[in-house]
Amino acid sequence: MAHRSFRDLIIIGAGPAGLRSAELAQKAGLDYIVLERGRVGQHWRELRPHMRLLSSCLPQRDWTSISPGFPIWKLPVKRPYCSVREFVDYLDQLRNHFNFEVYENSEVEHVFFNDSVFRVVERSGREWETNNLLIATGIMNGLHFPDVPGIKDNPIVSHSQQFKSAKDFKGQRVLIIGSGNSAAETAIELAGSAMVYLYSRHEIRYFSETDRLYHVRGISESYLKELIRMEIIRHKPNIKLKEIKGNRVLFEDAELEVDKIIFATGYRPVLPFLKGLDLRKTASGYPRIDNVGQSENYAGLFFTGPLARFNMASALIHGFSQQVEPTVKYIANRISKQAASLETEVQPNLVNLIM
Repeated sequence: MAHRSFRDLIIIGAGPAGLRSAELAQKAGLDYIVLERGRVGQHWRELRPHMRLLSSCLPQRDWTSISPGFPIWKLPVKRPYCSVREFVDYLDQLRNHFNFEVYENSEVEHVFFNDSVFRVVERSGREWETNNLLIATGIMNGLHFPDVPGIKDNPIVSHSQQFKSAKDFKGQRVLIIGSGNSAAETAIELAGSAMVYLYSRHEIRYFSETDRLYHVRGISESYLKELIRMEIIRHKPNIKLKEIKGNRVLFEDAELEVDKIIFATGYRPVLPFLKGLDLRKTASGYPRIDNVGQSENYAGLFFTGPLARFNMASALIHGFSQQVEPTVKYIANRISKQAASLETEVQPNLVNLIM
């Protein structure tokens, strides 16, 4: 049997939500660890490094910092919106500043649950136990594609997260499916190198018109509107994709032949290490949780970051950052009660031994 180390709290994922959770757990004096499959902020390291974040990093409007005690705007970052590369560097410095107990290259393979105890097994074979498990892995590992014939195993199909450089598409006909920020940014970046088609099920919605921060924002809005008006980007909204046959894309009332297809269709949770649990989920695959991020059917199992989908803003850094604190505070209170309960059980046993 493998040796199992016990911790009051185990956090899976060392991205923004995981590191913020670690800071709050550390301040509360909890015996915690963070397990990360790669390096700190691994999902962010896999994005194109020059991409700009949608959250501002200014002292007067800081929606990017993970910790108020170590804000990103004190670092030499480009304002008002830093790059992914700068954000990853910030996460590294944040980890070192607070000296969080993070175990990198510790991919969790299985989580088992029995009698209020979660057993966490790493791919390496190392095991841990806890009564409080906090999942902060985000959703960027779950690339979402619509359920349409011809997508799977099609070599011309990719996801916007996998887009790295426009030079890889030079001179090609590229279809982008989507209507959000990722679709807009990808289309704009490709516009000077490829023939770009931007098709979507809905009209594109803009932040300036809706005040919804997850709609197309900033410079992307003005660029996209102009490029569409000049037909540099060929845009068709309210169009339903039916099937892809090789490089032929079939819609309900149209057909298009392209060289590449990029789906900017978002993400869905992928939690393979929880497959042994009968976890209640929403229709979109998100865990069903209460108001502090605790699983509906597993006491002691918590979710934070984009996985704790209270609303659309939960996917944004400044949206989920506010949700981490009440979750960790609840966990700290729960641990305190568990310790008090254990002490109550131990005392009568000591009395019996003495007598």
